[in-house]
Amino acid sequence: MPKEAQRDFIFAVDLDGVVVDYYKAIRPIAAEWLNKDVSELTEDFSYGFAEWGLPKEGELRYDYLHRWAVKQKDIFLNAPPIPGAAYTLRRLSSQRIHIRIVTHRLYVGGLHALAVAQTVQWLEKHHVPYSDLCFLKNKVSIDAHLYIDDSPTNLEAYAANGLNYLIFENSTNRQLKGPRAKNWDEVYDVVMAAAKQS
Repeated sequence: MPKEAQRDFIFAVDLDGVVVDYYKAIRPIAAEWLNKDVSELTEDFSYGFAEWGLPKEGELRYDYLHRWAVKQKDIFLNAPPIPGAAYTLRRLSSQRIHIRIVTHRLYVGGLHALAVAQTVQWLEKHHVPYSDLCFLKNKVSIDAHLYIDDSPTNLEAYAANGLNYLIFENSTNRQLKGPRAKNWDEVYDVVMAAAKQS
């Protein structure tokens, strides 16, 4: 395939649960938040962590936990990467794949500047290449040839809009049907195959 054509292949990449191991980082923070031992919080959870006992209302609900994790615990700066993610994105970039980071980290008002700053610092710290960095909720509004995400809501939106997507598998999305990857070696193979066909 000509390199000029491959350069135009846009890979839209979610961060949390795909590149950033948000779930590994939030688990001990949630244990402290809920005054539980971390062993009490299952590693097999659904989106929103209902299994951990987070209530839908009141001072212990998820959006309050999220605010505390960002503001007091610097989660977007300190969370570890998913194994192989940064390396594979560097490999893809070296193959002239256009990396477009697409994340909904502006989830809670009043934290936008902090969330953006921590995100950029984290990407630089882990040497994650990208051409674009997009913060938005409606990810289908972003143009790309292939999307990767772990959120059931986003994945269902990609499917409903006829977009090419890849499920990055974890316990939050096992019930969904569609193309999936369990690790970043599998992601690399899918992206390169898709780029050659575009």
